[in-house]
Amino acid sequence: MKSFDPFYNNLPKTEIHCHLEGAIRTGTIIDLAREHGLSLPAYDVAALDPHVKVYDQLKDLQAVLEAFAIFQRSITSPAAVERIMFELCEDAARQNVKLFEVRFSPDWAFSGHRLDWDESLEGILRAKTRAESQFGMAIGLIAITSRSLGVGSCEKTVNWAIRHKDVILGIDLADAEREHPIREFLKPVFRAKEAGLKLTVHSGEDTPASAVIETIKAVSPERIGHGIHIIEDLAAVELVKARGVTLEVNPWSNYLTNSVRQIEEHPLKQLFDLGVGVTINSDDPEVLDTNLNNEYRIAHEILGMSLNEITECNRTAVRASFLPEAQKESVLEKYFS
Repeated sequence: MKSFDPFYNNLPKTEIHCHLEGAIRTGTIIDLAREHGLSLPAYDVAALDPHVKVYDQLKDLQAVLEAFAIFQRSITSPAAVERIMFELCEDAARQNVKLFEVRFSPDWAFSGHRLDWDESLEGILRAKTRAESQFGMAIGLIAITSRSLGVGSCEKTVNWAIRHKDVILGIDLADAEREHPIREFLKPVFRAKEAGLKLTVHSGEDTPASAVIETIKAVSPERIGHGIHIIEDLAAVELVKARGVTLEVNPWSNYLTNSVRQIEEHPLKQLFDLGVGVTINSDDPEVLDTNLNNEYRIAHEILGMSLNEITECNRTAVRASFLPEAQKESVLEKYFS
């Protein structure tokens, strides 16, 4: 479903919800497997793609788990992390992304080969510096704490992010909201906020609007990852608006994970029309075989958003970005005024 249609490719864009771990090129997976002697189901792109991409709505859970297991095994060294990060930024630049936030879960991504977190971060930062210089992008980093790894992992990740808050802009709680609600993580989350880190939380993706309400009331995040099920409860919509919370929306991801039954039913435009601050993102572009151009195509051609409305989503994303205000103002003035 990737698109490089000039109609969308030429539009300047902002992306604030993209997972590094779900954005590894298939060719890079093969290169790294050969370099490090890793076993793969296949060693050419066409044959491996069906093992590392989700093409159909909930093809089956095992397909998703297999894909992410292969991606995790590909994160073999700090040099590999640097390559993956640079290639992700390169792919974003090809789509005319001007402000780009990348998030990653150090305790998940770096555990497959027991990488040193600081050395891996240095690789990410080297790639970030090259990409900013080469592509003229504003790039920010967010550290994910994976709920399924437990509170101890969250505390470790928050402590690490605080130590690197000069380059880590914020934290994100991701995955397994049903099993691990926000109330389990209050102590480390508040410590992150007190240290000056921004906060986004995956909520309301495969959980009801009540989960978003609970999250907002509990920790007052600046942003919510996904959040689309607030459409089912006007009180949740009004709370999001009243608190000025921005939603990081990922249409094709929401369809593939069966968070919406049909892509035509996605509430992106409904939420926009209700005055919710929504943004358009790709989530895990390689695993989900999508890119930001495809998400714009869906928003415009399937969901009926005008190009002016999509531009407003970009402005919302820039304003909601965790990057410094001066950088945000520069991007707004240059590309979205």
